[in-house]
Amino acid sequence: MSTEKDNEQLVEAFVKAADAAFRSLKETFKEHFYYYVFVFDEGLHPYISAWSYEALEKSIVEQQITDEEKSWWKWDCSDSPYVVYGYDKFFCEVSDLLDKRASILSSDELYEIEWDTRVNLLEEAMKRLDESGLFGTGEERKNVIINVEEAPPNGSEYDRALRLNPPSALLSEYLETCERTEMD
Repeated sequence: MSTEKDNEQLVEAFVKAADAAFRSLKETFKEHFYYYVFVFDEGLHPYISAWSYEALEKSIVEQQITDEEKSWWKWDCSDSPYVVYGYDKFFCEVSDLLDKRASILSSDELYEIEWDTRVNLLEEAMKRLDESGLFGTGEERKNVIINVEEAPPNGSEYDRALRLNPPSALLSEYLETCERTEMD
């Protein structure tokens, strides 16, 4: 099993990779981003996704998204044109660390204990990125949503969003599209 030191090393790698990817995204596209997430799926290697208002409007037209679909499309990380942005460039260290961790685990351990550990470490990484001011500060920060989303969604995104974001109208809008666990 992973030690506290191993976990901290992985959080630091997540922070470094995501910081570089999100900064590159903002500098390259010069758009108004409102949504930044880590996505974690059965591949067990997280990647980023993001949406800007400019990309959203373009996507709605190109994909012929109906008015009824717009509210969830705005938050659909897998349909963003920026999904997996910068993975090959910025996530090499992360990939190596995750492969090393996986090599000593059984399949059951990997998809049960390690899955939850990785999601928790990703949340910690997003929290640190937020504390660094990457997503804005003060009133500006209320115009941005950050999260760690699992694919397929399992309802945990709702609670994570509450922990990672300040109260705002945008957060309320986002939460409307999140699945919730049965306990909520």
